[in-house]
Amino acid sequence: MNTPKDFRVIGSSVEASTRISANDARELAGISYRQLDHWARQGWVTPSVDAGIGRAGRRLYSIDDVVRLALLRHLAISRVNATVAGPAVSALATVDESEVVIWGPVPAGPSDEPSLAVVAASSALQVLEGGGAWVVFDPTPILQSARRKTDIGDVQETVTRMRGAL
Repeated sequence: MNTPKDFRVIGSSVEASTRISANDARELAGISYRQLDHWARQGWVTPSVDAGIGRAGRRLYSIDDVVRLALLRHLAISRVNATVAGPAVSALATVDESEVVIWGPVPAGPSDEPSLAVVAASSALQVLEGGGAWVVFDPTPILQSARRKTDIGDVQETVTRMRGAL
């Protein structure tokens, strides 16, 4: 497969200041709690802020985690085998509104392997025109929803702290 120069290397990143509960994360990603738990047990999308081990056991996710959950859901709906896509999704770096995530091409022969890459949205069409069957994921809606959710959570947390100080 010919790799364009504007593909980013896929790595890991955590936006530690963001704290999204497991329930909010699964709601934002559009999946069931059972699916969230299964994917966490598989190691495909684990809570990067707080694993919830010990204490009250509250798992906390970052915005990046929620994007990974939504991407894995999108790939599953697009009939991509989750056991193949899951490990690639777990290694996904942060994605912003100027980028899209692409999966493909669907293998033409036994040696071809589909792959996951982050590419600038402005050059995605060029990649797609190169041939093959691709699944494209635009993270913009999920990023905006997650940011709104965390902004509301930050305000609620501040009000709670202020009430406790009185």
